Order: sequence, then C-alpha cells, then structure tokens
Amino acid sequence: MTERPTSARSVQKGGRQLLQMATNRRVNAKENDAPAGSNQSNTTEHDSKNSTFNWSTGIANTKATSVDVNGVVEEKYNDSNSTPLKNLVFKQLDKSPIEVHVRCVFMRVGDIDTLNERYYAEILFEASWEEPRLKGTPKEPFNAGINWTPQLELLNGIGELNDNIAYSVFYDRQGLATVTEHHKLKGTLWERMELQYFPFDLQDLSLSVTTSRSGKEMFFVKNLRKPSGANCRVFTDEQEWYLFEHVDIETKEEIEEYLDDGHNHSVVICSCHAARKYGYYIWNAYFLIFLITSASFTTFPIPLTNISGRVQISCTLLLTSITFRWLCDKALPTISYLTAVDVYAIGSIFSLCLLNIYNGVIGYVYYYISTNTTNSATTVNVHSIIIIDRWALVVYTILFFVYQFGTLAWMYLVPWKERRNMFRMDKINRIAFAPKYDSRRATFMDILRSTTVKRKVAPTVPTITEVDQS
Repeated sequence: MTERPTSARSVQKGGRQLLQMATNRRVNAKENDAPAGSNQSNTTEHDSKNSTFNWSTGIANTKATSVDVNGVVEEKYNDSNSTPLKNLVFKQLDKSPIEVHVRCVFMRVGDIDTLNERYYAEILFEASWEEPRLKGTPKEPFNAGINWTPQLELLNGIGELNDNIAYSVFYDRQGLATVTEHHKLKGTLWERMELQYFPFDLQDLSLSVTTSRSGKEMFFVKNLRKPSGANCRVFTDEQEWYLFEHVDIETKEEIEEYLDDGHNHSVVICSCHAARKYGYYIWNAYFLIFLITSASFTTFPIPLTNISGRVQISCTLLLTSITFRWLCDKALPTISYLTAVDVYAIGSIFSLCLLNIYNGVIGYVYYYISTNTTNSATTVNVHSIIIIDRWALVVYTILFFVYQFGTLAWMYLVPWKERRNMFRMDKINRIAFAPKYDSRRATFMDILRSTTVKRKVAPTVPTITEVDQS
C-alpha cells in the first residue's frame, strides 16, 4: 500500500526539514554584474554535489568543515546544547527585522496524486536580503558559517528531499551588498487536495517554508524584482492536468508549537495552480450517468396493467446507478464531503427512487380500482389514472431537463469561473514583467530568459511600482 501521511498536522509540524545544511554549498560574489575574472569580482566555489537528507528534532551534535579554493577554512557547528558561532560574532546592530525577499520557480511539476494528496516537484527557491556588513568588500567571499542567514525550514516535505544550496552576493554601484540564498529542491511534497468541485477542481500545489528565527529578527516579503512562475513545458501530468504559469506568494506569521520562545515565526507559501482536465470524467462519468437516468423514460410507455415490468426496469436502473457510483469513488480519497460528480450521481439516484415510488403507488391504485369498483365506474377511474400517468411523464421530463441545465449553469458560473480567473492572472503576470510579450504564445520561460538577458546588461531591474511611476 502506498505510504500516506496520517494527517495534515503530522506533515506540516512533525515533518519539518532543515534547508540550511553545512555542506553542499557554492558561494558567488559579483559587483555590477561584472564578468568572471574581473578585478571587481571574486568567485569562490564549493563542491555542490547532490545530497539527500531527512532532518528530525533528535539530531546528534555534528561538526562539518569545508575548505574553499583560496584555502579559507569554514567551520560550522550544529550543537543543540551550544549557541551557533554566527549568533555570537554577528548580531543585529539595530532592532528592526530584516526583510527577506523570496522568489519561487517551479522548474518541473508532475505525479500529482489525488488519492494520496502529494505531488513531485523540482523547485528553485531564492531568498535575498541586504547585508550592510559586506558593504564595500567585493573581494571578500561570503561565508555562510559566520554571516547571517535566514535558517529556512521546509514544512510540507515527505520523505527524503534533494537540496542543492548556493550563495551569491550582488553589489550595486554604491557598494551595497545583496545576498541571495539559492535552493534547488527535488522531492515529493504534501498538499491537501480540495475536491469539492471534482472533476472540475483547481488545485494549489504549494511549497511551505518557515524559519527558526523569530518575527523580530526577520520576515518574508515577495520579490518584485524577479519573476516567479512555473515551467509549463516540462509537465509530466499534461494528459490529466493543465498547469498555469503564475505563482502566488503568501506570507504570514505563526507560533511554532514545539518552541517555547513565544514569538511568531514568518511563513511563506508559494503556490502554483493546476486544473484537472475533465474530458475523461465528462464522457465516462457524467455522460454515462445521464444515459442511465434517461433510460427511465422507457418505463412510462409500459401499460399500467404490467406495472411489475415498470418496477423491474426502474429498480434495475437504480441498482446500476449505485454500482456505477461506487466505481467512480475508487479514484478519490476518503473525504467527508460530496464532490460535484457525487452530487450529480446522487441526484440521479434520487430521481430513480422517486420514479420507483411513483410506479408502486400508481400501480397499487390502478389495481385497487380495477378490482373493487363496478364496470362503469372502473372505466372512468382507469381513464383518470391514465391521464395522471401522462401528466406525471410531463412533470418528470421537465424536472429532468431542469436538473441537467442547472448542472451545466453551475459548472459555468462556479468552477469554470475560477479557471477563467487563472488564465487572466497568467496574462496579467506576463504583462507586469514583460510588456512586449503581451501574447498567449509567450511562456514564463521566455520571460525568464528575457529577464536574465536584461540583467546582464543593466545592474538593476526596476520594480513594478517604479515602472508605473515612470
């Protein structure tokens, strides 16, 4: 049986994974986007091989040492009984919290498992902050062992996670340093699937990251200088899902239950959006249920003298609908609410139940009148029952088609409206970062490459606000 998290709480709170590792690091420093080998640029690289890890609260005391190409020795300690060296050497000179600008790019998304509520992703996550202590020191490499870092932790990881970490330092014309911590994550992430509108559902595939630092030290904000998005060209579930390009970044503060400091900790949730392709379910669920229910009209032409034939057909259709619904439920997790296809199927089953009740009542009345009245009265009463039966056919037909058209109207006004909003957000996202790509043919990766080329020419990129003001 496939492993499945016991609950959302156990994954989000108990499965925390530390993204700040002592090894597997690369450090880059540059000034005004100067080319490699320039006197104003110094680049220090450390081995960046892929590594897997699974962090837990019961980790033992460890010590790791890494040497860069210049012979500088960096020592890092992870000791639960001692204070980290970087907290002793570098403390904030002021009390204002540090703004950490985050950016998230979903490079690859796939294996969206609705039943076990998880998905696989390869994500580029960047956290940038200004470092005043590095002002005017472009030749000095950034040392993550003694300098300030945000100490990121993953909340919704499942099992082992592959993480590559790199640091880059960018110096502007005034010599101010901006440090960026790059994470390339590969692994399976947990996500609560919202299935009220199944099979027209729209899922948020999120990456939840927090920090061990309190809200008084730092807080997350969305990076408006660099675009966030999802790569739709490399999407392994393209046959079942449609992946939108834009990524929503939400920041909030929470109190960690396992910490007794009583402080809020900043949390950032980066979400891309995937819409299920519902064509398979339209033909294999809705259309088949429609055919089974519409077959109930064949009971009305059967004469009332053969009421047993009517009841037999309607009961067979009822049992067929119930069996078909159980087959459809095998593709969904056990949830305590009804999905859109459940409501449609149960409505059809309910109409067949009403038809069975009607056939039983009209058959009993016809039999009672036929056997307990005189010949003249029987003819009049039987004719009246036949007229009632024909009006019942008219009422049943009207209710049947009202239910079908009501279902179509609800689909257009509720779940399909969310999809239209997603397409609109994709277009707004493209226009905001690349006005010349005001076309459906342009993808997020085209905009990303164009933005990268522009940054090689210009030392800074204006924000959206600055563009509007100009």
